[in-house]
Formats: sequence, C-alpha cells, structure tokens
Amino acid sequence: MARLREALAALLTDCTDSTSREVIKAALNGPPEPSLPLALKSGLATIRPAHLIWHLSQLLQAGMPWMSDIGARRVQLLSFEHPVAGRVKLPGEDVLDGAPEWRIYLAALGHPAVVGADEIARVVPESPLSVVDDFIDLGLIGPDDEPWRLRSDEKENLYLRARLAPESLSRDEAHRLEWIELERRHAFLVGDDLVDGDDIYSLLAAFWRGETDIRLRSAIPAERRPLFDEIMLGSQTGHWPQHITKDRGLWALLAALWIPADLINAKASEFHAWRAMYNCYRWMLMGWLDKAKAQVQRLTTAAGHTTEDGRPFLPDTMRAEIHNMAAYLAQDTNDLKLGIRLLDAVKDFHPTVAENLRRLRHRRSQLVNKRDHWENPYLMLGVPHGDPDWESQWRDLRKQLDGDVDRLTLINAAKRRLQQAERTEADFYVLPLDEEALQMPLKRSSLLLPPVEPLTRRTPLSGATEIAALRDAAAQTIISDFLSAPIP
Repeated sequence: MARLREALAALLTDCTDSTSREVIKAALNGPPEPSLPLALKSGLATIRPAHLIWHLSQLLQAGMPWMSDIGARRVQLLSFEHPVAGRVKLPGEDVLDGAPEWRIYLAALGHPAVVGADEIARVVPESPLSVVDDFIDLGLIGPDDEPWRLRSDEKENLYLRARLAPESLSRDEAHRLEWIELERRHAFLVGDDLVDGDDIYSLLAAFWRGETDIRLRSAIPAERRPLFDEIMLGSQTGHWPQHITKDRGLWALLAALWIPADLINAKASEFHAWRAMYNCYRWMLMGWLDKAKAQVQRLTTAAGHTTEDGRPFLPDTMRAEIHNMAAYLAQDTNDLKLGIRLLDAVKDFHPTVAENLRRLRHRRSQLVNKRDHWENPYLMLGVPHGDPDWESQWRDLRKQLDGDVDRLTLINAAKRRLQQAERTEADFYVLPLDEEALQMPLKRSSLLLPPVEPLTRRTPLSGATEIAALRDAAAQTIISDFLSAPIP
C-alpha cells in the first residue's frame, strides 16, 4: 500500500484537476474514498501524454487494481520509447485492436493493426513527411487515397504524387523535383534527340532515328521485347500488325526503319497512307512530279476505300489532303474537271479546300493560253507554301543547277512570280492544307519504355521524435481502459 501511495503522490505533481487532487490527497493519509478510481481516471486525463505512460506504469507496478488486463499490456508496450515491429514483441494479439488513434500508432510502427484509409487520412495533414512516407512504404495509403491533396505545402504535395502517382507528373514538375529519370522520359516522349547519354532513352531516341544499337533489345523490359521484334521484322518488308501501325507515336520510327523500294500500297494502313503522302509532298518539292502522280493515284484509291462496317478507311483530314494533292497534280495535264471533282468531294473537310476549288474553277474559265503556269512557285523552289526565306533557296538552287538550263528556267520563272506576288495579291494553289500533317510526328510512343517507377523515398525512416504525436494520441486512449472498480 505504501508503494501505491508513493505513486499517487507522484501523480499529484502533474495532475491539474482540483477535484481529483483532493480525493487523491485524502487517500494518501487515510482510507481511500469510493470515488478514488473515478477521481484517478479524471486526474490522469489531465496529464500530458508524455508523462501519462510513466505514471500509469508506476501505478500498475505498485499494484493499482483499477486497470483492465489489456490496458495494463498497452501501458507495458508504451513503456518502450519506440516499439517498432521486429524489435519489440506485442504483449498479445488483442492489443492490436482499439481506438483509431491506438491502431494508427501501431500500424505506423509496422504492427499488423487494421486501419482504414479514412482513419489514416485524419493524421496525414499534420504528420511529418517521413511518417507519411512510412504509411506509403507500409501500404497503409496508396494512389487512390491521394494523400497529396491533404498537404498544404506545394513541394510536399508534388513529392507525394511522385511517390504514388508518378505518371501524373509533367516534365516541369519532374524538373522541380530534380528527378532526372522522369525528366529524360518526358524528353524522349516529346521527341528530343537525347544524344547525351547511353541510357534506354538515348538508345531509343537513336532507334527512332533509324540507328540500331546491339544493347537496345536487352535494355528494353522483357515484356516489351516481343513488340520490338515485331517492329524489326516488319521493317524488312514494310508490313506490321495493326496494333503497331495504328499507334501514331511509332510512325516516325517505322518511317526511319523502312525505306520503300517502290510505290507504297496506301490501303495497307493509315500509316502507309501517311507515309505515301509524305513521300508525294517531298517529291513535289524536289520536282519529281511523275513519281508523285503515280503515288497519288494509289492514295486516291485508298481515300475512297471503306472498312467492313462502311466507315471511310482514312480520316477526313487525310482524305482532304490526298484529294488536294491529286487536284493540284491534275493541273499538269489541264484535267481541271477531275481536279474540281476531287476538291468538291472534300470541300467541307478543310476551309482551304474551298479556296483551292475557287482557284481551279477560275482557271477552268480562262482560255488555255491565258493561264499562268499551274505550279505553286514556292513548291517549285522546294520550299513550303508561304516560306519567307524563298530567295535564299532560289540562290542556293542557282548554284546547284548551274548548267541545267531547263531547271534554271523554271526556278527563275518561279522567282519572277513570287516577286510579282509581293507587289500584287498572290493567289497560288495552297498545298499542303496542313504542313504539320505531312511532317514526321514528333511525339513518340511509350510502348517500348519501362513502366514509370515511383520516386525513391527521400526522407529518413521515422524515429521516436517524428512519431511522437501519434504516440501521444495513442496514450490518451488508454484512459478508456481504466476501471471504476477493481477487477474481481
């Protein structure tokens, strides 16, 4: 009894409830009042959590009879400063159950206490970042819980997204985190050359340029290698499965690996039609009009093709571009009726088509010997329509074509027409309708890349200091294990 009185006397130094203090003081000098258990419980509730466990431990060691068995074992566990799983054994599996604060504390220490995501969410906003990292490592919170939304600090918000939802981060956000791996991934996907390294991103960027490196296949994840093999096999013949050709992010790669030896079958896939269009445009810029005409015939066939369910084989934008090319080349033989019919079929697909249609109708209304030369003078010089630097190209061509009288005559005529157009309002046939549609797609597919791995943890493992707030909250729940009468 003397030891219990000593523990009660020590309790008075921290107890702040006046009523409880009076009852406890009376018990030090005489028989305890019946209200002592309740007074003691009320007094303990006023003590700071850091001291509460020490007082409960002293009272239990002195033989205090007003604590449940599981409460006593909870006190035993909290007598350790940092009872991490693997270092401290639980005093019974039943201690895993309890109030949310108690279960969260045990779970944060790695013990198998069951906690709900909504319970964890209540402590995420104020917990140190290392404790939130512990929750992530322990699998207590995941991407679906979006814990970053619960943090007010922008940097911490970004860091937690990187740890749980790395695929959601932009290139700029990866840069802010100084996360080089993800930065390079983004750089690859948007089409950067990446000639400054030998990681998988540099190897794949070189692959997209048509350069094959013996190291590449082994660098690609094992589950992606069958796709790599399909791409390489198809590059020998220019034929690939549909799941490859329908991915526009692979088109630049397929184009780099496959140099057609003959005209392209534009009906093979949308990629083949785009590659044929690309070739036609390049040939027009180079003045190889016969080759362009032969390929455009196959393109117009593909443009009129339909799928098994009756839908157009090619998208409207591509069909408009093909018809626009074919109508342009039809002028070479003065087949303006064909050109008008081709443009009329796609006049609603692009606003420039209507302008070109007007130009052909006007040309058809003129006498043959009154018509200007049919070619767009920009294209005759090998530059895109409207290129402001056409004169530099003309000067370069003059040097290259020295002695080729026929070609020099054509480019000089193109120069005069462009100079005249600068003084008067030009009205040249516009081709292409959309320059970007005929350029190599810059954006690359991610199909050959490894999955995006979460950012490696950057905080140290939490210690007793970081987890102190959870411990304090857990300690306060032990008051509920205090009894109003001794255990029988």
